[in-house]
Amino acid sequence: MEMSKIVYTFMENELMRVLFSGVTDLTYIYDCEGNILFVNKVFEKFTGHRPEEFYGRSFATLFDEDNLKKAKDAFAETLKGKSPEYKLYFRNTRVLCEYKNFPLRDQRGSLVGVMGIARDITARRQDEEQLKALNEPLEKRVIEHTSRLMELNEELTKEMNECERLKRELKHGMEKQKKSLMGVIQTLALTVEARDPHFADHQKRVASLACCMAEEMGISKERIAGIYLAAMVHDIGRVSVSPEIFRKNGQLTESELDMMRGHSVAGYDILKVIEFSMPIAQIVLQHHERVDGSGYPDGLIGEDMLLEAKILGVADVVDAMTSYRSYRNFFALDEALQEILQNRGIRYDFNVVCACLAVFREKGFTFAHEYYSPLKSLEEILLKV
Repeated sequence: MEMSKIVYTFMENELMRVLFSGVTDLTYIYDCEGNILFVNKVFEKFTGHRPEEFYGRSFATLFDEDNLKKAKDAFAETLKGKSPEYKLYFRNTRVLCEYKNFPLRDQRGSLVGVMGIARDITARRQDEEQLKALNEPLEKRVIEHTSRLMELNEELTKEMNECERLKRELKHGMEKQKKSLMGVIQTLALTVEARDPHFADHQKRVASLACCMAEEMGISKERIAGIYLAAMVHDIGRVSVSPEIFRKNGQLTESELDMMRGHSVAGYDILKVIEFSMPIAQIVLQHHERVDGSGYPDGLIGEDMLLEAKILGVADVVDAMTSYRSYRNFFALDEALQEILQNRGIRYDFNVVCACLAVFREKGFTFAHEYYSPLKSLEEILLKV
């Protein structure tokens, strides 16, 4: 496939143009031969070269011999369908980046190249080294100069304050990186909806129902924030599924079902690179597991599943059953509630089903209501999770 067609595959709508051109991290696309097809404007900041200077050239020209083998190994893993993570310096610079590669597929699901994100962690690494350099002499002085404690107290206090300042700066930098990655993930989530018009607002509806169920169960506001965020991106792995499957009329084949089921793992691979205080990636991975072990991808049983995943799974079933899909019929709400009631304590957690039924039958929940959000903004959610 020629260069323009490969780039067009992932730049065909406005959402992906924003994804690759508007984020603060470096984004890139290589073809299957390792030639650079696209890098965003951040490339010039990192390397001092305009992006156009490297179009059509091998990505190997970006790295020196000390870093090249690692870059090539990661590229080879990506062509095998994996999503490797690695750290490298650009050639002739001291810019250290943390990379994450993803396989790039066309609408038929065929591998056509590699896409990725690179974050500048140079400042973070320097802060970590400064912290280490400060902490080591501090410990040594306390042992060697116990007789001078009063004299050293002022000096030690100043250095400890400096350590705290560096820690705050490091934390602030990591929060900025988290928000930047969340911007990318939100864009990918919108892209999933854009690929299937019948899928629009599914994740919002599931988030709304799941949070109301969690509230009914008395779960803390912090955990509800985690459920909300996980629900809003729980089907992000659908970017790895061919759009032809979403548009197919009639029943899916077994191989097509396998591709659909793979979206849980694909979503986990995308989300696991972000460090949350709550297991967002694990919740997404488990949202199709069932308490009797009949779910996927790992066939977990109830005691091995996260409560948040059990809640998300029931909310997902109710909305999916009552929503139109081209490859199957949809059901009335009463039929969907009857499904989870009949399988209460079997496929679905007993208490979670009770909460879902109470939300609909006693609290009057309806998907027509304004979408529920436990917190005021994405920023507040990120502080919780």
